Amino acid sequence: MEDLLYTHVWQFVSEVNGVLRKHHGKVVETLQVKINLEHSILAPHIDTWVGFAAISRTKNLVLDLKPVRFLEHDYRYLFPFQLFDRESISRLQHMQLSFVSLDPPSQFKGFPNLRKLHLQTVQVNRKDLEDVLSNCCILEWLCLDRCRLDDELTVDSPLPRLLYLRVEFCLTKIRFNAVNLATFEYQGPFIPIDLVQSFKLQSANIEFFRNAIFQHRMLISLLNGLPSVQSLTLNVRSQHVDKILYSLSFLRATPLIEKLEVHFGIRCSSWLAEAGPSRRDLRKYKYVHLKHIWITGFRAAKGQLEFLLHLIENAPALEVLLVEIGVRQPPPKDNAGSSRNPREVLRAGPGYKNVIPTDLVDDTLLTAENLKTFKSTFKELYDFSMVRLE
Repeated sequence: MEDLLYTHVWQFVSEVNGVLRKHHGKVVETLQVKINLEHSILAPHIDTWVGFAAISRTKNLVLDLKPVRFLEHDYRYLFPFQLFDRESISRLQHMQLSFVSLDPPSQFKGFPNLRKLHLQTVQVNRKDLEDVLSNCCILEWLCLDRCRLDDELTVDSPLPRLLYLRVEFCLTKIRFNAVNLATFEYQGPFIPIDLVQSFKLQSANIEFFRNAIFQHRMLISLLNGLPSVQSLTLNVRSQHVDKILYSLSFLRATPLIEKLEVHFGIRCSSWLAEAGPSRRDLRKYKYVHLKHIWITGFRAAKGQLEFLLHLIENAPALEVLLVEIGVRQPPPKDNAGSSRNPREVLRAGPGYKNVIPTDLVDDTLLTAENLKTFKSTFKELYDFSMVRLE
């Protein structure tokens, strides 16, 4: 088995070296290496390929080395900073590094012209990562994916051109000085996020896992750093959706919100589940700027209904309500930006008509007996919505 592995590795290396020889002495703007790095045997060859990029005036460098079972492997490829001089490192504009270790030399001054940086399962300490990011002064797009620092990340140096920031399962606290940040996405456990200087931040996408949505103080701590958000998307994966009503306090941390999307996962609730609190138990709060609500994965469970009715009752500026039973799917590329779904069951607002199809969904859990109850529930919900939206 090991002999077979070496045979495949040698064949891959020979093919890559053959391609690079054909381009020797030419300008190669993009170099992308994608292979499952499960053994250090490849490291010297990857060094050669990165060195080729350094002398070929490469602008876009991708090292996608993450194995399929990456959690089972501790080894990371050590990025060869020593192969780049000031001129070659200043040419880099886009860079994606996956399953790499970063240990920049003490004299490293960053990537001065880097605009897009994607770090995935990268091994790096807090200080080195802060130094690298602080010296990417024209960075526009940044994604940190599973770069487990087990520490907070504070980038106080201004990143005035940063428009997009995504963080996944990385840190214990985040603080960025990005005054023009427009979009923030987060996936993982709740942590304090400080983006209070990002006055132009308009869109936030937060994905919940397990029971995290019900850790109220942590949720508010996360959203307190996003005071200017106008569009908020919540992806809920917890099975205990009956308690979602308790999480409504998060909206008070985003007082300027105009558009709210809540996408429930397929395992979030059962059809017409009756468990959960009543909205009457909540203190009233007006969401004065909320105009647009879109909910998917709706099963008419009590928790979902009370959540939705509370929003409708307390959003005086509400214009459009979209409710779908289908779990949210990414739109086709040719329909990018479209939010329509063939499983949509309720639309309410100016110019909309009630939509309750007879063939709701092919779901064995939705029996003929409770289908009638489901439609009756939606009829009442629609009538209630239209009264509020008139």
